[in-house]
Amino acid sequence: MIVILLSLLSAVQAQKLALKELYTLHQWTNLSLGDDQALGNRFLPVDVDIEYGDEGRHRTFLTIPRLGMATPFTLATVVSDDNEVVENPRLEPYPNKEWHIPPNNCSGITSAIRTYIDQCWRLWVVDSGQVNSLQLCPPQVLTFDLVRDELIQRHSLPPNTYTPSVSIFTALVVDLSESGTPNRCVGGKAYIADAWGYGLIVFDSLTGRSWRIEHESMRPLAFVGLARSGSSQAGIFTVSLSPSEVEDRFLYFHTLNAFNEVKVSLAVINNETIWKSNNASTSLDGHFHILGTRGIQCESEVMDQSGNLFCSLISLGALIKWEESSNYTADDLRVVAYNPHKIKFVTGLKINRNSQGEEELWALSSEPKLFVGGALPENEVKFQIVGCRTADLLANTPCTVGVTETSPTKLAN
Repeated sequence: MIVILLSLLSAVQAQKLALKELYTLHQWTNLSLGDDQALGNRFLPVDVDIEYGDEGRHRTFLTIPRLGMATPFTLATVVSDDNEVVENPRLEPYPNKEWHIPPNNCSGITSAIRTYIDQCWRLWVVDSGQVNSLQLCPPQVLTFDLVRDELIQRHSLPPNTYTPSVSIFTALVVDLSESGTPNRCVGGKAYIADAWGYGLIVFDSLTGRSWRIEHESMRPLAFVGLARSGSSQAGIFTVSLSPSEVEDRFLYFHTLNAFNEVKVSLAVINNETIWKSNNASTSLDGHFHILGTRGIQCESEVMDQSGNLFCSLISLGALIKWEESSNYTADDLRVVAYNPHKIKFVTGLKINRNSQGEEELWALSSEPKLFVGGALPENEVKFQIVGCRTADLLANTPCTVGVTETSPTKLAN
């Protein structure tokens, strides 16, 4: 483990003279939700997604979980007129403000926490149903048609799939390749990480059913109870999937305080029946495999369609890459970006396809102090959305993105 840690640190140090200049789409020194009564409240965005349309048109989505009742909306898009604004672009509620008031209206959105945009122009949203640890509504998965901005499907999670006021959802990925119909755009399976509940939730949108998976590898290394603060108590923090074209596919994950990466066959995860038994966690223990160790903590991770798994390193300002077909050792982990000014505490890491069909990696990077109640100077950047084509990351070429080929300069009023 010491050798791996030193090797990774050496790789990061080697790039210090050549920082990777990631593309900054937006950044906020003051995240305002346009409500004067909400001034002084803490707004902490945790997830990001970029929707590409025709001719380079794009929309940026953010989730802003409710930390208090004064938060006017919790699923946001950047106002279209501010798409080219770098600093403090305005936000507006999605799909409209009626979905967000009042916060205890279970037919709306209580507290959006995770999103995923699939290949069929659909936005999947995980709503925790919580406000400041109060479980006001059951957690739910909402699916919106991004063409019409209308709800397609709503699924409330059954009581046996989550723990009220405890479950916190830290990752969402959707798979369409095994939807069970000739049309991939009908159905899909959503995989949701429950970090503080120490489990994984699978939702099959075709059947409208969901089930829970638990395993010892989804728990933090030092289990001392259900603490709600501190990374040491966060369980399964990430979810990523093998490329859809691969025959034998796996689901990958790690806990926030662990150095190991774990894989399990997707066929096992998708078998609802076997997870109904009381001893499923132990009887299926042999299907959970530790790939190897990083010797260092990773935060969010995402896998592209070529089998490259990207992960942000906690506190080192770096992004590493591992190829699915290789071993998981220090020699196989490669630093593809080093920039401590832009890669900080990454709570949202996504790969979206631009209008040309190229894969781009986007990260929501935040100042860590904000998540432990700390304060920062008024003019300091608190949150930023940065991106890069995956091809540029892998080839170590300058970062470009499809939203524009020139750096925007317009500033918001």
